[in-house]
Amino acid sequence: MILLRLLRPSGIEPLEDSQVELKNTIDGTTYVLTSDGRLFRVDDRNRNWYYLDKVYYPVEMAKAYQQDGGVTYRISEETGERIAIRREFSESFEGMSLGVVGLRELIGEARGWGALTLQSPRVREVADYVKLRSRILKEGQGFLDASVAPDDQHVHSGDRALLCVAPAKPSGMATCKASISSPLVYFAHGDDFWYQAYYYAEDSLPFTLMDLECEWIKQHAGIRLCITESGHLEAELKSLDKPRFRQSADAAVVFPMRQWVKVQTQIHLSHDNEGHVKIWQDDKFIVDAKGVTLPLRSAIYSSLEIGISAHSYGSKQAKLWVDDIRVSDKPF
Repeated sequence: MILLRLLRPSGIEPLEDSQVELKNTIDGTTYVLTSDGRLFRVDDRNRNWYYLDKVYYPVEMAKAYQQDGGVTYRISEETGERIAIRREFSESFEGMSLGVVGLRELIGEARGWGALTLQSPRVREVADYVKLRSRILKEGQGFLDASVAPDDQHVHSGDRALLCVAPAKPSGMATCKASISSPLVYFAHGDDFWYQAYYYAEDSLPFTLMDLECEWIKQHAGIRLCITESGHLEAELKSLDKPRFRQSADAAVVFPMRQWVKVQTQIHLSHDNEGHVKIWQDDKFIVDAKGVTLPLRSAIYSSLEIGISAHSYGSKQAKLWVDDIRVSDKPF
């Protein structure tokens, strides 16, 4: 018994409130996140804190940005180059080649898209799809069983849209993905994030359509637009106890397939219950809900992911066209 007491970690005494970023209770267990990003579990018996993991990197986040002359710049980790952040922009995918050639034209500073994610039965792990991304963009490789590229089969306006194709997930996988992302957005506590895009779905509806994320929180916590298994558009905070911002059950509108659907949202960002989510589908006001919309007060939403950021249910592939994207920090 003495040996067991010696081997059992004793934890630490609670730190000062000034060192606490967040305290939250989930399923009866209280967790504390310190301002340097360490996560602790609080023991109900002795009130000591027990270290679990490093889940937040505020120092690295601060180093990623530079203010100069009233302009905020994102600093490239690879080259040290400064690129101005974008709080207002649009993308209609016009003037691009089709297929993988057009994807290579899309990714880069000129249009502001920084990466693609293709997670699928043939490319299951993060390390594997990071390698695939490099081979597609730099070595001329084509797609495997997931793809994301300019296409002309279905367009909302002009002659191009972005086609995302994600296979159905097999057992043993949580999800499949086919998306692009921009690392140049910058939204923080107190900001309003306005987003609008048009979507056309075939075969199967994906789970998520858009993710606004903080890259310096483990698993890229953030808020996302998603479609339930019953086909209803809503929002979810991918953090904490995953609060959902839903349509009212007695008036829920189904997300239609094989037609263009206009999606618009206004999200007021707050780490407390002053957050607010509004969603319109084809100009019909369908969600009006308050709650936490930012995982941490100091967090910066630094990445915008577009397309099939998760295809998590159904036995068919998801094919999704996206067109006429608009992002702003004020009403359109």
